[in-house]
Amino acid sequence: MKQKRMPTRRLQIRVPAEERHLAEIRDFIQDAGEKLLIPNKILANTKLAVDEACTNVVKHGYRGKPGVIEVVVTGNGLEFSIAIHDQGQSFDLRNVQSPDLKMYVETRKRGGLGVFLMNQLMDQVRYRSGHDGNTLTMVKRLDARRRRTRKGKDRPRRSLRFVYTLQAFGALTLLVAVAFGLIYVRQGKSLTDEMVGQARSAAKSLSDPALGILLRPEPMSIDQTLLNQSIRAMLRAHPEYRSLRVLDRDGRVWGSDRFEELFTRRNVPKTAVIRDGNARTVYEPVHASEETDATIHTTPVGWIEIALNESAIVERTQRAGMELGTIALLTLLAGCILSAILISIFVQPIQALSDTVRAIGEGEMLTDIGSSGNEEIDDIARAFNEVTAKFRAAQGNVVEQERIQREMQVAQEIQQTLLPRTVPELEGFEIGYLYRAAKEVGGDYFDFIGVDDRTVGVVVADVSGKGVPGSLVMTMIRTALRMEARGNRSASDVMSKMNSFVTEDMRKGMFVTMFYVVLDSVNRSVSYASAGHNPMILYRGGQDATYFLKPKGIPVGINASDEDLFRKTISVEKLTLRQDDMLVIYTDGITEAMNPSREQFGEGRLLASIKRHGHRTAEEFAEALNQEIHEFTAGAAQNDDITLVAIKEKTQVEQRIEDARRELFRLIDEEGVAVAEACERLRVAPSTYYRYRRRLNTMGDDGMKSSRPAGFARASLEEEAAILEVVRAEPLLGAKRIVELMRAANRCREELSERSVYDVLRRRGLNTREKRLQFAESGTDNRMARLAKALTQAEESEPRRAGPEEPGGGGA
Repeated sequence: MKQKRMPTRRLQIRVPAEERHLAEIRDFIQDAGEKLLIPNKILANTKLAVDEACTNVVKHGYRGKPGVIEVVVTGNGLEFSIAIHDQGQSFDLRNVQSPDLKMYVETRKRGGLGVFLMNQLMDQVRYRSGHDGNTLTMVKRLDARRRRTRKGKDRPRRSLRFVYTLQAFGALTLLVAVAFGLIYVRQGKSLTDEMVGQARSAAKSLSDPALGILLRPEPMSIDQTLLNQSIRAMLRAHPEYRSLRVLDRDGRVWGSDRFEELFTRRNVPKTAVIRDGNARTVYEPVHASEETDATIHTTPVGWIEIALNESAIVERTQRAGMELGTIALLTLLAGCILSAILISIFVQPIQALSDTVRAIGEGEMLTDIGSSGNEEIDDIARAFNEVTAKFRAAQGNVVEQERIQREMQVAQEIQQTLLPRTVPELEGFEIGYLYRAAKEVGGDYFDFIGVDDRTVGVVVADVSGKGVPGSLVMTMIRTALRMEARGNRSASDVMSKMNSFVTEDMRKGMFVTMFYVVLDSVNRSVSYASAGHNPMILYRGGQDATYFLKPKGIPVGINASDEDLFRKTISVEKLTLRQDDMLVIYTDGITEAMNPSREQFGEGRLLASIKRHGHRTAEEFAEALNQEIHEFTAGAAQNDDITLVAIKEKTQVEQRIEDARRELFRLIDEEGVAVAEACERLRVAPSTYYRYRRRLNTMGDDGMKSSRPAGFARASLEEEAAILEVVRAEPLLGAKRIVELMRAANRCREELSERSVYDVLRRRGLNTREKRLQFAESGTDNRMARLAKALTQAEESEPRRAGPEEPGGGGA
């Protein structure tokens, strides 16, 4: 059913050109799309395109300078357009071509992928820059699918027959042109010589009457009159003659068709033929014979001058040239037709052979070459058919391997462009990372996202698919996550919205595991959520203890029947780090790294490395771990990407928070600053002020101290290993007795509670006496045993290096 056109509606918004206001533009696009009845899928793509465009305006147009962005949405039900106006530096997004990924990797420049994605999402992109600012207009049609024309289509391949025919035509044309030119020049010279010869013959016919006049000149004699009449008659007979005169040796005129020229003088000729302007003058001598001593001498007594019209010579030459040109054209036409016929006959079998060779060179397989009737060509064709048959058998595997290799290379290049090149600076936190790409792309991805000016998001993800599909999924994940994370400090909410955006576009069977951490530099809090990813490891520097942190959640991209399953499943947890605590987020490329004996690095070695090097900075820890993995693998091939991000707390958190609260009360009580303004300055919620005001009134100065619990209520990995050892030795003991034995042996913290021990037993399926007895007899739970062994070896190999015990702390 054809969609009806609705009245055109126009919606508009203006916001400051700052990244923190881009969320307002996204909400505006969502509201405008609902009013214009834009389908949800198209609206989601549009939000992504607008977000990319506005981000480029902020980064490349204003470059940190103040300004505004105006977004105008116009729609009528059949199509809608989005115009983005700014006053910054012009930056034509349409000129960004498909990203040259190899160039990006070599030069280590980033960018271009988002703009490329924006161009793919919209049907039309127009850009205008002028004195009134820049306008980027994006159009999306709703009544038909997008049609795109390929740029740079392959030029049609010229056949061998066409090439040979073209070459033959060119050669024939050149040959005929050269022959025509030579013949035309020679013919022109020949015609000129012929007319000059005719003029000499005509002059000789006047030699006898002229001789009588020149030897006995008498003015106005009868002979002279007859000579002049002969001259006029000859001029009438030869229209090509311009003039005719009889001269004596001194140049005096004794005969002419013009009476006024008689007896005048002219220059005596020095050559037989003179060309002057539009005339060519021929001089024929008149000789007189004289006999002396039985010898006859001839003496020139005068000249007969005949002037030829040059135009007559040219006209005659052109007439002959036209006849010659007609013959040349007919000859050329006949030669071309004959050449085309001969080439078609002789080149056709060669053309078939050439097409087959070219097709195989391009990876295409054709049928065998048939008989052509030419014995020599048929022998070549038969030999070539044998080679082709053998080649065809192996071509399938070769082409497939090359395709996979090219796909992996492109995927690796895409992956490299997505990874960050610098670590963000966040007050109080120290961040380091380790990344080593495998030859076969595994799809690891990590990123640092600016949530706002006080908060940074850290994400580590692993895409299940390999090659280009996995890299494209990674591109979507990165773009959607960055778009949803701006201004949103809820880790679970960000991941839920991102999952809704990308799930429909992911190939069936593909999924992404992800761990997302939000670092708040003001409240010194850490919130985190997991989408089926490896647990994050917490290392408590003051206690030299490690913890696995794994909130509930399923992988991203699982298309379940319940659309809200991801949101219902995912959970968020929070904690406050102490000084020298460290969080480690990693992918399975680390734990599954193998040595030449096919032994895996494993969680135990990772935990041992954390305990050995946890006292170092985050960057130094990442380098030390990388060295240990190198030494363990001993040159064995790396089958998966290795990715790790370490986050370390550098400050005394509780003291810092207490100082901030005292500063808040000082501003309000001593300087008289309003509560709202003081809270805004120190970036705390007004409810925090009123809560601690009540605590101060009831508890005195102690009310300023943190009300957060001093540590984790859960057992550390070291304590859990000790609990299982006690259960294996004494399976009849309950949680209370286990705690007492561990405290007596100094193998746990004082704050370890009976409830925490019971949680370990329940999680391990040992919460009943029967199950503990069965566990003690079977000696199972090898994984925990391996972890305990690795942690014990780490403590024995290097003395514990714990920092000073800091007051306060945090809890999960």
